[in-house]
Amino acid sequence: MHRLNGRLHRHTLLTVVPVLLLLLVIALTAGAPARTRGTEAEAGAMLDRAERFLGRNGVSAAPEAFGDREGAFIDRDLYPMLLDRDGVMVAHGWTPSLNGSNLTDLRDVDGKLFMREALDAVERQGRAEVTYRWLDPLSGQIAQKTMRARRLLLNGKPYTLAVGVYR
Repeated sequence: MHRLNGRLHRHTLLTVVPVLLLLLVIALTAGAPARTRGTEAEAGAMLDRAERFLGRNGVSAAPEAFGDREGAFIDRDLYPMLLDRDGVMVAHGWTPSLNGSNLTDLRDVDGKLFMREALDAVERQGRAEVTYRWLDPLSGQIAQKTMRARRLLLNGKPYTLAVGVYR
């Protein structure tokens, strides 16, 4: 009887332990939040990285570097934008077809002149945070977004560098 108990116990352990380990892995994986969104901190880090890049490589290198889907400047829903003093897009990370377009009068889905607000604040204060509603490129839905922008002086000319964070 003692031998039978030992075999049953070992058989039970060999069956139950792998199942418990599998359940643990599933629980940990299911409980881990998907990292599909960039954070405020990551947006700030990208802004710093883009500023350093522009300082080293100049404005002319921005369109190719910012628009490279496999490069260092597109991370999930985070991407940089560089505008000149007049509101003309120099380099857009997600939609390079906007390069060369004047976006001063660009409105969000509610009609808010968010780009003008950001450009004016950067002109006055050197930086801006503007919240607006925009199409989220990952979900395809309208979502709240906050643009963090700062003024840069590159080759003696003022520019606005920005990165937005979806909420």
